[in-house]
This record gives sequence, structure tokens and C-alpha cells, in this order.
Amino acid sequence: MSESAPETGPNRTLVGVLAVLCLLAGAGIWFFDSSENMLCAILIRTGLVLGPLWAVLPTKGRAAAWTKVSWVWIVALVGVLFLLVSRPWVLVPIFLVLFVLSMFSWGSPTKK
Repeated sequence: MSESAPETGPNRTLVGVLAVLCLLAGAGIWFFDSSENMLCAILIRTGLVLGPLWAVLPTKGRAAAWTKVSWVWIVALVGVLFLLVSRPWVLVPIFLVLFVLSMFSWGSPTKK
């Protein structure tokens, strides 16, 4: 009974399928009912969040996509967002929370 449990992580295929299903269901509701239907908005937004999440999840042959992002790209992205958004000061609390969370996640490397 000294076998180690297999490492479980997010199922990349399931996330991709859910993203496509949410987008198709939202498009179907929009086409057959109305774009003002709240379920249509919920499904499309959920699909739009799950799609990029599926793209950056790790696979067996590659680590997660965000593990090799440099600080230069992060600062450039934040700068572009501040230029494009009409009220950029709304983004400040969001970026502060993300910064604090990133400090916890980039702490010590895990041992394998």
C-alpha cells in the first residue's frame, strides 16, 4: 500500500469540450430566441473564459503556458490595457490582487 497516488490535474480535453459546448449553446439561444436572453450571455461568457484556459493548460509533453512568461511581457500587457481602457484606475485593484497571488504561487519550486 505504499504506492503513490497519481498526480491529478485539470482535464484539458474536458475544458475544451465544455468551452465549445457553451459557445454553441449560447449561439443557438441567440439565434433561435434572443440575444437579450440572460442564459445566452452566461453561456457565451463562460465559453470565452474556458477557451483561453484550455489553450494554456499543461499537456503531457509541455508545461503550462504561463510558466515561461517574462516580466517584460506582463508589464507591456498592463501598459497596453491602461492605454485601451476608458477608466484605467478600475484595473489597479485587480492588478494588485493578481500581483499578491502571484507572489504566493511563484514561491519555492516544488520537488519531484
